[in-house]
Amino acid sequence: MSSLNVFAQFGNYSKKKAAQITDQAAIVYTRVSSKEQADHNLSLDVQRKAIEDYAQRSNLAVIGYFGGTYESAKTDGRKEFMRMLEFIKKHKGKVSHVLVYTLDRLSRTGGDAIKLAEELRDKYGITVFAVTQPADTSNPSGVLQQSIHFIFSQYDNQLRKQRAMAGMKEKFDKGIWVSKPPQGYDIVRTNGQRKIVVNEVGEKLRKAFIWKSEGMKNEEIILKLRAMGVKMYKQQLTKIFKRPFYCGIINHGLLEGKIMEGEHERMVSPEIFLKVNNIHTGSVGYGVPHKKEDSALPLKVFIKCNMCHQPFTGYVVKAKGLWYYKCRTDGCKCNKSAKRMHELFEGLLNRYCVQEELIKSFKSVLITEYNEMNKGNLEQQDILTSQLREIDKKIDSLEESRYVLKEMPQKTFDKFYTRYIKERENIATQLDKCRLSISNPEEAIQYALSLSSKLPMVWHSSDVGMKEKLQKLIFPEGIVYDRKNEVLRTGKVNEIFALIAHLSGNTPENAKGTNHPSDDLSLFADWTGLEPATSAVTGRHSNQLNYQSFPLGLQI
Repeated sequence: MSSLNVFAQFGNYSKKKAAQITDQAAIVYTRVSSKEQADHNLSLDVQRKAIEDYAQRSNLAVIGYFGGTYESAKTDGRKEFMRMLEFIKKHKGKVSHVLVYTLDRLSRTGGDAIKLAEELRDKYGITVFAVTQPADTSNPSGVLQQSIHFIFSQYDNQLRKQRAMAGMKEKFDKGIWVSKPPQGYDIVRTNGQRKIVVNEVGEKLRKAFIWKSEGMKNEEIILKLRAMGVKMYKQQLTKIFKRPFYCGIINHGLLEGKIMEGEHERMVSPEIFLKVNNIHTGSVGYGVPHKKEDSALPLKVFIKCNMCHQPFTGYVVKAKGLWYYKCRTDGCKCNKSAKRMHELFEGLLNRYCVQEELIKSFKSVLITEYNEMNKGNLEQQDILTSQLREIDKKIDSLEESRYVLKEMPQKTFDKFYTRYIKERENIATQLDKCRLSISNPEEAIQYALSLSSKLPMVWHSSDVGMKEKLQKLIFPEGIVYDRKNEVLRTGKVNEIFALIAHLSGNTPENAKGTNHPSDDLSLFADWTGLEPATSAVTGRHSNQLNYQSFPLGLQI
């Protein structure tokens, strides 16, 4: 037979292929978190130079720059970030790499960031590459490394938020308002002291309170305010009248129900505020509770019907006080008790739990892996720390010669002191860049493992916002309810959580009714990096540990 190529037309090939990249071309994304960093820390220049040096060494042509400004990485709704994604879509097949300084410069959204990197790989053939955190994402081990970095970045972001919230709570407990004040107030600083005072608009709002206390209707008050140059709408005015801040009272959510007397300037007296709200409480609809449905139905929209593929909404049977999920499609008639649906979901979460008895072993392995991933940074950090000690000794010796022993002329001292201080600043700057982004990885890993050993309990006991974050982290594309078999089917599963299920024996073969396309054996078989390669099918009793994802953005 002359050639076997003739049989190629009969092959069953996957229709889904990544874009074919003909040239090695990259786009650069740089970002800082605040204007202060952009103006003073020069981190944008540092990021860009490091990326361009890497691109030159790797023969990558840079065809676009994005970011270059201060944007938060908590969400992926940033202007420059979205502009970059639009560029990728328009130039499909022409971009091979997205280069960033560190992965947290791209995103701190954890599960969403992992999903984005995967979509860029699979759909566009693009590699997300951090020049200071290199990982070969052409193999499962590299993808895992990158995913861990994304999850750690989210965790670090949540730790910072937690510390900031603790500081804010302490201020609120003292009656100090630290957030942006409401309409009618300005923040002024006098002799270094921060004060919140009533501004020109506030003086006009004060009149609105008085008019309302005298019985004037909201519509008339709005017309008067507009005539005075204050843009006002009905809902906006209602919120103003209901906010105790205007009478000097703080009732922020961080106070957990406590009421504090604020240090800011009062716009009206408590008596006028209460009089206004005694009038207002008589209005129709006052005091209607909000988001009760969201609290009772945390899986709403997240779950879809397997028949019509539409997301579920919900309703309550008021006579019995029972909540139900309901398919949005008219005539589909797919209803399910919220209580039963939540039981099914908690059962599903059980399949992605790490066994508690393996936590100690996991911790040791993960710390080793984390240190290995950051080995270069640690070595550089040791070298720079040693250099910093040496330059400090030189500065101390210089100062002693000039000011203690009086052996050195001022001119000589100034010459060498300036040089040493500049060297010290350069070393300190480099040291700051190579320090690990997570201050205590051991604590982070311990927290992650503890949390992941009790996923159903964490989900069950959390508020609706935390439940939604956990759901999205593990199942980024939601789940499907199969009414006929009364089971939940999973589509896309976070790669690391899928690995837990696979190595724990909770694979599609062992879990009736589930469907895990991302749990393909080829992703995890002969997986290396933490332990010598063993077959993932050896199950929960093998020597290979059940490697586990870090839902670190969840603070319970």
